[in-house]
Amino acid sequence: MPTIFTMTLCCLSCKPSKTPTPAHSAASPVAVKAYVPKDEDGHDLTPPETVHSEQVQNDNRGVKTLTVGNDKGEYVLVCDVKESTCLTPDPGRDYYVFTKTSKWKFTGATGYVTLEWLQSWTGTYNNEENIALAPVDNNRTPEQIGIYWLKS
Repeated sequence: MPTIFTMTLCCLSCKPSKTPTPAHSAASPVAVKAYVPKDEDGHDLTPPETVHSEQVQNDNRGVKTLTVGNDKGEYVLVCDVKESTCLTPDPGRDYYVFTKTSKWKFTGATGYVTLEWLQSWTGTYNNEENIALAPVDNNRTPEQIGIYWLKS
């Protein structure tokens, strides 16, 4: 008899539950706020975009023009080939684009990386909107950071 009691108890306790009714109908969208990382002072961090090299051209006036991009669009960047920071991005390698609004802290870093900070290592183009490219992989050295001016 204990076996019948156990089976009956099991069957009684396995009742299907009612499917919950959602509080919002599918027609009324619910706004989802994206997570934005913050620094110690509560200011939003602006991560650099990730891009890859699409095209590089050298002209006979000592100017290198490169196009880098991603799914969001393209950047056309220019540099003076006489500058040590006028680098040609490696095809197939991803790069971070640092603009004047970028502020990011890499894993294990003690400080924030900004365009201004990168320029303190490398240099700047006066009277132009500067852009820095830094490799995404962890093999970043000052010699691998390119500084350019934004053409478009």
